[in-house]
Amino acid sequence: MLLPVRCQGALAVALSLLVTLLITSCASVGPAAVSNGRLAYNAAITETNSEQILMALVHNRYEERSSLLAVSSVTANVRVSARATVEAGFGDSDNYEGNLVPFRGGFVYEENPTISYLPVEGERYFQQLSAQLPVAMLSRIWRALPEREFAMTALVSSINGIHNEDFLYGDRQHDPRFARAVSLMSQLGRDHRLHWVEDPARPGRYALHIDASGNAEAAIELVTLLGLAESVFRDQEALIPVYTSPLQDGAGGLLIITRSVLQLVQILSATVEVPPGDEQQGIARSFAQTGQAARGVSIHYADSAPDNAYVSVPYRDGWFYIDERDQATKRYFKLLGSLWSAAMSSAIEGSSGAPVLTVPVSR
Repeated sequence: MLLPVRCQGALAVALSLLVTLLITSCASVGPAAVSNGRLAYNAAITETNSEQILMALVHNRYEERSSLLAVSSVTANVRVSARATVEAGFGDSDNYEGNLVPFRGGFVYEENPTISYLPVEGERYFQQLSAQLPVAMLSRIWRALPEREFAMTALVSSINGIHNEDFLYGDRQHDPRFARAVSLMSQLGRDHRLHWVEDPARPGRYALHIDASGNAEAAIELVTLLGLAESVFRDQEALIPVYTSPLQDGAGGLLIITRSVLQLVQILSATVEVPPGDEQQGIARSFAQTGQAARGVSIHYADSAPDNAYVSVPYRDGWFYIDERDQATKRYFKLLGSLWSAAMSSAIEGSSGAPVLTVPVSR
Protein backbone atom coordinates (compact mmCIF):
# COMPACT_ATOMS: atom_id res chain seq x y z
CA MET A 1 0.00 0.00 0.00
CA LEU A 2 1.44 3.37 -0.96
CA LEU A 3 1.37 6.22 1.49
CA PRO A 4 -0.21 9.51 0.49
CA VAL A 5 2.19 12.08 -0.81
CA ARG A 6 1.91 14.07 2.43
CA CYS A 7 2.89 10.98 4.47
CA GLN A 8 5.78 10.20 2.16
CA GLY A 9 7.06 13.74 2.63
CA ALA A 10 6.75 13.51 6.39
CA LEU A 11 8.59 10.23 6.44
CA ALA A 12 11.41 11.61 4.29
CA VAL A 13 11.74 14.61 6.59
CA ALA A 14 11.80 12.31 9.64
CA LEU A 15 14.53 10.12 8.21
CA SER A 16 16.58 13.14 7.25
CA LEU A 17 16.24 14.62 10.71
CA LEU A 18 17.09 11.27 12.30
CA VAL A 19 20.37 11.06 10.37
CA THR A 20 21.16 14.66 11.25
CA LEU A 21 20.37 13.97 14.89
CA LEU A 22 22.66 10.95 14.99
CA ILE A 23 25.53 12.81 13.34
CA THR A 24 25.11 15.87 15.58
CA SER A 25 24.78 13.86 18.78
CA CYS A 26 27.86 11.73 18.07
CA ALA A 27 29.89 14.84 17.25
CA SER A 28 28.88 16.58 20.48
CA VAL A 29 28.74 13.71 22.98
CA GLY A 30 32.48 12.97 22.86
CA PRO A 31 33.69 16.42 24.00
CA ALA A 32 30.76 16.70 26.42
CA ALA A 33 31.65 13.33 27.97
CA VAL A 34 35.24 14.50 28.55
CA SER A 35 34.09 17.88 29.90
CA ASN A 36 31.56 16.42 32.30
CA GLY A 37 33.13 13.07 33.12
CA ARG A 38 36.76 13.96 33.69
CA LEU A 39 36.13 16.48 36.46
CA ALA A 40 33.48 14.29 38.06
CA TYR A 41 35.69 11.19 38.15
CA ASN A 42 38.70 13.18 39.34
CA ALA A 43 36.69 14.84 42.12
CA ALA A 44 35.27 11.50 43.24
CA ILE A 45 38.68 9.80 43.32
CA THR A 46 40.31 12.72 45.16
CA GLU A 47 37.49 12.88 47.72
CA THR A 48 37.48 9.15 48.41
CA ASN A 49 41.30 9.09 48.66
CA SER A 50 41.06 11.72 51.40
CA GLU A 51 38.28 9.80 53.12
CA GLN A 52 40.18 6.52 53.22
CA ILE A 53 43.30 8.26 54.56
CA LEU A 54 41.25 9.92 57.29
CA MET A 55 39.63 6.56 58.09
CA ALA A 56 43.09 4.97 58.34
CA LEU A 57 44.11 7.67 60.85
CA VAL A 58 40.99 7.00 62.92
CA HIS A 59 41.60 3.25 62.80
CA ASN A 60 45.15 3.86 64.00
CA ARG A 61 43.79 5.88 66.92
CA TYR A 62 41.70 2.87 67.84
CA GLU A 63 44.60 0.44 67.28
CA GLU A 64 42.68 -1.21 64.45
CA ARG A 65 44.14 -2.54 61.25
CA SER A 66 43.40 -0.52 58.14
CA SER A 67 43.89 -1.27 54.46
CA LEU A 68 43.85 0.96 51.41
CA LEU A 69 42.68 0.44 47.86
CA ALA A 70 44.21 2.34 44.96
CA VAL A 71 42.13 3.10 41.87
CA SER A 72 44.03 1.39 39.07
CA SER A 73 41.69 2.22 36.19
CA VAL A 74 38.36 3.73 35.29
CA THR A 75 36.81 2.55 32.04
CA ALA A 76 33.60 4.19 30.90
CA ASN A 77 31.56 2.64 28.08
CA VAL A 78 29.40 5.27 26.42
CA ARG A 79 26.36 4.36 24.31
CA VAL A 80 24.31 6.88 22.36
CA SER A 81 21.06 5.90 20.67
CA ALA A 82 18.65 8.10 18.72
CA ARG A 83 14.97 7.61 18.08
CA ALA A 84 12.45 9.30 15.84
CA THR A 85 8.71 8.84 15.36
CA VAL A 86 6.34 10.00 12.66
CA GLU A 87 2.58 10.33 13.06
CA ALA A 88 0.82 10.16 9.71
CA GLY A 89 -2.90 10.27 9.07
CA PHE A 90 -4.99 8.47 6.47
CA GLY A 91 -8.25 9.53 4.97
CA ASP A 92 -9.93 12.87 5.35
CA SER A 93 -7.55 15.35 6.99
CA ASP A 94 -10.49 16.86 8.87
CA ASN A 95 -10.43 13.77 11.10
CA TYR A 96 -6.89 14.25 12.40
CA GLU A 97 -5.58 17.69 11.45
CA GLY A 98 -4.22 19.45 14.55
CA ASN A 99 -4.16 16.22 16.61
CA LEU A 100 -0.95 14.65 15.27
CA VAL A 101 2.68 15.54 15.82
CA PRO A 102 4.35 15.10 12.41
CA PHE A 103 7.79 14.35 13.86
CA ARG A 104 9.24 13.60 17.29
CA GLY A 105 12.92 12.78 17.91
CA GLY A 106 15.60 12.56 20.57
CA PHE A 107 18.63 10.60 21.72
CA VAL A 108 19.57 8.63 24.84
CA TYR A 109 23.04 8.94 26.44
CA GLU A 110 24.13 6.04 28.64
CA GLU A 111 27.44 5.70 30.49
CA ASN A 112 28.50 2.47 32.22
CA PRO A 113 31.81 2.90 34.08
CA THR A 114 33.91 -0.01 35.32
CA ILE A 115 36.28 0.81 38.20
CA SER A 116 39.24 -1.41 39.10
CA TYR A 117 41.07 -1.31 42.42
CA LEU A 118 44.44 -2.62 43.56
CA PRO A 119 45.26 -3.51 47.17
CA VAL A 120 48.10 -1.54 48.72
CA GLU A 121 49.90 -3.88 51.09
CA GLY A 122 52.93 -6.09 51.51
CA GLU A 123 56.60 -5.69 52.38
CA ARG A 124 57.37 -3.20 49.63
CA TYR A 125 54.56 -0.92 50.78
CA PHE A 126 55.68 -1.10 54.42
CA GLN A 127 59.23 -0.25 53.38
CA GLN A 128 57.94 2.83 51.54
CA LEU A 129 55.94 3.93 54.60
CA SER A 130 58.69 3.38 57.16
CA ALA A 131 61.67 4.64 55.15
CA GLN A 132 63.25 7.97 56.00
CA LEU A 133 62.16 10.58 53.47
CA PRO A 134 65.02 11.27 51.05
CA VAL A 135 66.71 14.66 51.16
CA ALA A 136 65.79 15.10 47.48
CA MET A 137 62.12 14.97 48.49
CA LEU A 138 62.72 17.45 51.32
CA SER A 139 64.47 19.87 48.97
CA ARG A 140 61.64 19.69 46.42
CA ILE A 141 59.02 20.35 49.09
CA TRP A 142 61.15 23.21 50.46
CA ARG A 143 61.16 24.85 47.03
CA ALA A 144 57.47 24.17 46.34
CA LEU A 145 55.84 25.27 49.59
CA PRO A 146 55.75 28.91 50.67
CA GLU A 147 55.37 27.70 54.30
CA ARG A 148 58.96 26.52 54.64
CA GLU A 149 58.97 26.52 58.43
CA PHE A 150 55.98 24.19 58.40
CA ALA A 151 57.65 21.85 55.89
CA MET A 152 60.88 21.59 57.90
CA THR A 153 59.06 21.19 61.22
CA ALA A 154 56.80 18.48 59.81
CA LEU A 155 59.43 16.49 57.92
CA VAL A 156 62.69 16.80 59.89
CA SER A 157 63.41 14.95 63.15
CA SER A 158 66.80 16.50 63.86
CA ILE A 159 69.55 18.70 62.43
CA ASN A 160 73.08 18.17 63.77
CA GLY A 161 71.78 16.68 66.98
CA ILE A 162 69.14 19.37 67.59
CA HIS A 163 65.97 17.30 68.01
CA ASN A 164 62.46 18.05 66.86
CA GLU A 165 60.55 15.54 68.97
CA ASP A 166 57.63 13.55 67.58
CA PHE A 167 56.24 13.17 71.11
CA LEU A 168 57.24 14.58 74.48
CA TYR A 169 57.66 11.86 77.11
CA GLY A 170 58.10 12.49 80.81
CA ASP A 171 59.73 15.85 81.51
CA ARG A 172 61.06 16.25 77.99
CA GLN A 173 60.51 19.73 76.55
CA HIS A 174 60.73 21.32 73.14
CA ASP A 175 64.25 22.32 72.15
CA PRO A 176 63.93 26.00 71.16
CA ARG A 177 67.09 25.73 69.04
CA PHE A 178 65.30 23.69 66.39
CA ALA A 179 62.55 26.28 65.93
CA ARG A 180 65.17 29.04 65.77
CA ALA A 181 67.27 27.17 63.20
CA VAL A 182 64.22 26.54 61.02
CA SER A 183 63.19 30.19 61.35
CA LEU A 184 66.64 31.38 60.22
CA MET A 185 66.69 28.93 57.31
CA SER A 186 63.25 30.10 56.20
CA GLN A 187 64.24 33.75 56.50
CA LEU A 188 67.35 33.24 54.39
CA GLY A 189 65.33 31.15 51.93
CA ARG A 190 62.75 33.90 51.47
CA ASP A 191 65.60 36.33 50.84
CA HIS A 192 67.04 33.93 48.22
CA ARG A 193 70.17 33.49 50.34
CA LEU A 194 69.74 29.78 51.11
CA HIS A 195 69.27 27.00 48.56
CA TRP A 196 69.30 23.21 48.43
CA VAL A 197 71.69 22.26 45.65
CA GLU A 198 73.33 19.12 44.33
CA ASP A 199 76.78 18.75 45.84
CA PRO A 200 79.37 19.01 43.02
CA ALA A 201 81.83 16.93 45.06
CA ARG A 202 79.29 14.14 45.67
CA PRO A 203 77.11 13.40 42.63
CA GLY A 204 73.57 12.52 43.62
CA ARG A 205 73.98 14.05 47.09
CA TYR A 206 72.84 17.43 48.36
CA ALA A 207 74.39 20.47 50.00
CA LEU A 208 73.12 23.67 51.54
CA HIS A 209 74.31 26.83 49.83
CA ILE A 210 74.22 29.94 52.03
CA ASP A 211 74.97 33.44 50.78
CA ALA A 212 75.79 35.74 53.71
CA SER A 213 76.04 38.91 51.63
CA GLY A 214 72.40 39.85 52.10
CA ASN A 215 72.04 39.05 55.82
CA ALA A 216 75.36 38.13 57.40
CA GLU A 217 73.98 38.26 60.93
CA ALA A 218 71.31 35.60 60.25
CA ALA A 219 73.71 33.42 58.24
CA ILE A 220 76.39 33.43 60.95
CA GLU A 221 73.83 32.80 63.69
CA LEU A 222 72.50 29.80 61.75
CA VAL A 223 75.84 28.06 61.18
CA THR A 224 76.88 28.76 64.79
CA LEU A 225 73.60 27.36 66.09
CA LEU A 226 74.17 24.22 64.03
CA GLY A 227 77.61 23.73 65.57
CA LEU A 228 79.60 24.83 62.53
CA ALA A 229 82.51 27.24 62.44
CA GLU A 230 82.30 30.62 60.71
CA SER A 231 85.18 29.44 58.56
CA VAL A 232 82.68 27.52 56.40
CA PHE A 233 82.14 30.88 54.68
CA ARG A 234 84.49 31.82 51.88
CA ASP A 235 83.90 35.19 50.29
CA GLN A 236 80.59 35.29 52.21
CA GLU A 237 79.41 32.00 50.69
CA ALA A 238 79.20 28.54 52.20
CA LEU A 239 78.50 25.15 50.62
CA ILE A 240 77.64 22.76 53.45
CA PRO A 241 77.32 19.06 52.55
CA VAL A 242 74.18 17.32 53.83
CA TYR A 243 74.32 13.81 55.30
CA THR A 244 71.45 11.51 56.26
CA SER A 245 73.23 8.94 58.43
CA PRO A 246 75.58 9.23 61.42
CA LEU A 247 77.70 6.53 59.76
CA GLN A 248 78.62 8.91 56.96
CA ASP A 249 81.65 11.17 57.37
CA GLY A 250 79.76 14.33 58.19
CA ALA A 251 82.52 16.46 59.68
CA GLY A 252 81.80 20.07 58.85
CA GLY A 253 78.43 19.25 57.32
CA LEU A 254 74.76 18.90 58.24
CA LEU A 255 73.39 15.61 59.56
CA ILE A 256 69.67 15.78 58.76
CA ILE A 257 67.37 12.99 59.95
CA THR A 258 64.01 13.16 58.20
CA ARG A 259 60.77 11.53 59.26
CA SER A 260 58.99 8.68 57.53
CA VAL A 261 55.41 8.68 56.29
CA LEU A 262 54.62 6.27 59.14
CA GLN A 263 55.91 8.78 61.69
CA LEU A 264 53.73 11.49 60.15
CA VAL A 265 50.76 9.11 60.39
CA GLN A 266 51.43 8.49 64.09
CA ILE A 267 51.71 12.21 64.81
CA LEU A 268 48.45 13.07 63.04
CA SER A 269 46.65 10.06 64.56
CA ALA A 270 47.48 11.45 68.00
CA THR A 271 45.43 14.55 67.24
CA VAL A 272 42.22 12.58 66.56
CA GLU A 273 39.58 13.50 69.13
CA VAL A 274 37.58 10.59 70.53
CA PRO A 275 34.66 10.38 72.96
CA PRO A 276 36.09 10.54 76.51
CA GLY A 277 34.77 7.09 77.37
CA ASP A 278 36.68 5.45 74.52
CA GLU A 279 40.06 6.54 75.85
CA GLN A 280 39.19 5.97 79.51
CA GLN A 281 38.06 2.41 78.82
CA GLY A 282 41.09 1.66 76.69
CA ILE A 283 39.11 1.36 73.46
CA ALA A 284 41.13 4.15 71.84
CA ARG A 285 44.88 4.44 72.11
CA SER A 286 46.45 7.07 74.35
CA PHE A 287 49.31 9.14 72.91
CA ALA A 288 51.89 11.28 74.63
CA GLN A 289 51.90 15.02 74.03
CA THR A 290 52.83 15.76 70.42
CA GLY A 291 55.80 17.87 69.41
CA GLN A 292 55.98 21.00 67.29
CA ALA A 293 54.91 19.24 64.09
CA ALA A 294 51.33 18.88 65.39
CA ARG A 295 51.07 22.40 66.73
CA GLY A 296 47.53 23.68 66.08
CA VAL A 297 46.51 20.42 64.38
CA SER A 298 43.31 18.58 65.34
CA ILE A 299 40.89 16.04 63.84
CA HIS A 300 37.48 16.51 65.45
CA TYR A 301 34.68 14.19 66.54
CA ALA A 302 30.96 14.95 66.36
CA ASP A 303 27.80 12.96 67.11
CA SER A 304 26.24 13.95 63.78
CA ALA A 305 27.44 14.83 60.30
CA PRO A 306 29.37 18.15 60.48
CA ASP A 307 28.35 21.14 58.38
CA ASN A 308 31.81 22.62 57.77
CA ALA A 309 33.92 19.58 56.93
CA TYR A 310 36.94 19.60 54.63
CA VAL A 311 36.82 15.79 54.79
CA SER A 312 34.72 13.55 57.06
CA VAL A 313 34.02 9.86 57.70
CA PRO A 314 31.33 8.12 59.78
CA TYR A 315 32.64 5.69 62.40
CA ARG A 316 31.47 4.19 65.72
CA ASP A 317 28.13 6.02 65.84
CA GLY A 318 29.77 9.39 65.16
CA TRP A 319 31.71 11.44 62.63
CA PHE A 320 35.42 12.24 62.45
CA TYR A 321 36.31 15.28 60.40
CA ILE A 322 38.69 18.12 59.61
CA ASP A 323 37.13 21.55 59.83
CA GLU A 324 37.35 23.36 56.49
CA ARG A 325 38.39 26.54 58.35
CA ASP A 326 41.33 24.80 60.08
CA GLN A 327 44.24 25.75 57.83
CA ALA A 328 46.94 24.12 59.99
CA THR A 329 45.29 20.69 59.93
CA LYS A 330 44.37 20.93 56.25
CA ARG A 331 47.97 21.81 55.38
CA TYR A 332 49.36 18.86 57.37
CA PHE A 333 46.73 16.47 55.97
CA LYS A 334 47.43 17.63 52.42
CA LEU A 335 51.19 17.10 52.81
CA LEU A 336 50.68 13.69 54.42
CA GLY A 337 48.22 12.69 51.68
CA SER A 338 50.69 13.62 48.95
CA LEU A 339 53.54 11.66 50.55
CA TRP A 340 51.28 8.71 51.35
CA SER A 341 50.00 8.61 47.76
CA ALA A 342 53.60 8.67 46.50
CA ALA A 343 54.41 5.70 48.76
CA MET A 344 51.36 3.85 47.47
CA SER A 345 52.29 4.52 43.85
CA SER A 346 55.85 3.32 44.39
CA ALA A 347 54.62 0.18 46.13
CA ILE A 348 52.25 -0.86 43.35
CA GLU A 349 54.39 0.35 40.43
CA GLY A 350 54.88 -2.47 37.98
CA SER A 351 52.47 -4.73 39.83
CA SER A 352 51.36 -7.55 37.56
CA GLY A 353 48.71 -8.93 39.88
CA ALA A 354 45.06 -8.79 38.91
CA PRO A 355 42.94 -6.09 40.55
CA VAL A 356 41.44 -7.27 43.79
CA LEU A 357 38.11 -5.73 42.89
CA THR A 358 36.49 -4.66 39.66
CA VAL A 359 33.13 -2.95 40.00
CA PRO A 360 30.82 -2.32 37.03
CA VAL A 361 28.53 0.64 37.71
CA SER A 362 25.35 1.09 35.69
CA ARG A 363 23.15 4.10 35.67
